[in-house]
Amino acid sequence: MRKLLERVSLACWNSLLYRNILFFVATLFVVTFIGYHFGTFDQSIHIPFLKKMADPSLYPNDRFFDLRFSHFSYFWFLFIPFYRIGFLEISMFITHFIVTYLTLYGVWRLTKTLFNTPLTSFLSVVVFIFPHIGFNLLALIEFSLLNRTFVLPFLLFAIDSYLNRQYLKTYILLGIFYNFHVISVNFVLAMLFLDSLLRFREVGWKRIIANHLTCVIFALPVLVWKARVSPIDFSIHKEWFSLIDKGLLHHLFIEFSTDSKFLLVFIGGIGTLLMFYISFYFLRRTKLDRIINNFIIAGILILIANMIVSRWMPITIIVESQIARVSVFILLFGYLYFIHFLITKKQSLPIIFITIISGSPIIPPLIWYIYYRLKSIQVLKLVSILAFVSTAAFLIYAAKLGMWYPGIYIFAKKDADYDVQMWARNNTPKDTLFITPPTPWLFYDLEWRVISERSTITHLGELAEAAFSPEYISYWKPRFESLAPHAIEKFRGDVFENKNIVKIAFNNLSTEDFMHIARKYGASYLVVEKSYSYNFPQLYQNTAYKVYSLK
Repeated sequence: MRKLLERVSLACWNSLLYRNILFFVATLFVVTFIGYHFGTFDQSIHIPFLKKMADPSLYPNDRFFDLRFSHFSYFWFLFIPFYRIGFLEISMFITHFIVTYLTLYGVWRLTKTLFNTPLTSFLSVVVFIFPHIGFNLLALIEFSLLNRTFVLPFLLFAIDSYLNRQYLKTYILLGIFYNFHVISVNFVLAMLFLDSLLRFREVGWKRIIANHLTCVIFALPVLVWKARVSPIDFSIHKEWFSLIDKGLLHHLFIEFSTDSKFLLVFIGGIGTLLMFYISFYFLRRTKLDRIINNFIIAGILILIANMIVSRWMPITIIVESQIARVSVFILLFGYLYFIHFLITKKQSLPIIFITIISGSPIIPPLIWYIYYRLKSIQVLKLVSILAFVSTAAFLIYAAKLGMWYPGIYIFAKKDADYDVQMWARNNTPKDTLFITPPTPWLFYDLEWRVISERSTITHLGELAEAAFSPEYISYWKPRFESLAPHAIEKFRGDVFENKNIVKIAFNNLSTEDFMHIARKYGASYLVVEKSYSYNFPQLYQNTAYKVYSLK
């Protein structure tokens, strides 16, 4: 089997055609297995924002849409023409497919520069067609097109150029894509800056200054935009942070938690560090390896800063930057180096197989260590079977929680959520305000505004945007408490638990409560789950929802 892998990897190494076939097949597999979903997750916010930019008459008097100005990115502007000609969904899927393809190509280029080994490059592409969850529930390749996924392959190209001492190209790339996702580029700039400082005698201050000036010049459009709209905010808003942390984004701010779900995520993140440092310890270290180690140190320092800020000092600009997302690069280098370590040391194929398919990064180094200490094939086989079973169980559990939904959905999934939103879109004026269940949209749910193109009073998912705008909390909180009384005080950071808390609170509202809310905010319609009935005229019903008139 190993010889077959070596022949295939060598063929891809030597042939541009075979290499591109590898990237295409891997992209098709990853898009299907990890999934592609239009209008869900973070797109549940960005798609309505895009529609509002393309058609200002939509969502009138909905203050939520003022938050679109807190995103300093030109990415979604690229799709306005496609929305206007009715080609939005297809254009976004094509872009996602190309970006995923380029990401896998970027992985290949990095491994070629770092290791120059055909089998390592081949298996490094293969390993990322499966989802691996490091710190903060973050994976390298995601299931929808976002500005951070769009810039990722170009950041890999920039890192590769840096390793090849092509500094002008590196910082031009970083400057250009700063205009599309500031946060992701900042992570790479931080890693490169720390490496430059640690190698100051070799790099020199003139080159450091020239590099960053180059980046600034090409990033000027978004820098000028930011400077004109809002200054950098170093203030501390503890109530704001507590709400976004406990309500929706706990996974981005607490690295270590005694809660079993978050503890498993933290252990998985530790696994990415173990994979890198096992490889770094046992393999001969080159100059490039030491540079990557500096990148990892930068990532660790950023994660420590995130922990300090989230526990004791929630400085607004750092919270807004969601700096825990740097862990994606730790996950990337952890897997690349561990794959190369297994290949170089001619480790057993079961360990390589488990490294490729395991969802949690703690499993591969754990299995390797057991085999390294015991040197028993029988034990390795037994542990590998257990690891395979645990990975299958992980996927089943993830699917049950709604965290894994394979399949390609170029257009919004035609379910009960979609149907009720289409009814609202086709049967009500643009300025209509709805009362809808304020439960969070999570991973694969369609948020109300996406398809309906109608406003809702509020929902828990708006905290994802409030994370960029502390002042929005004073508007959001009373509206949310009207829809889910006493829910906020029960939040503990578990978004799945929060979803049930909000659902129960909303469903316990009475007919009189809804009438009071409707009068207070000017709502004309009520959307509830089908199993609940109220003394209002019913206008629509499908398999999951009812729509009542509140006029």
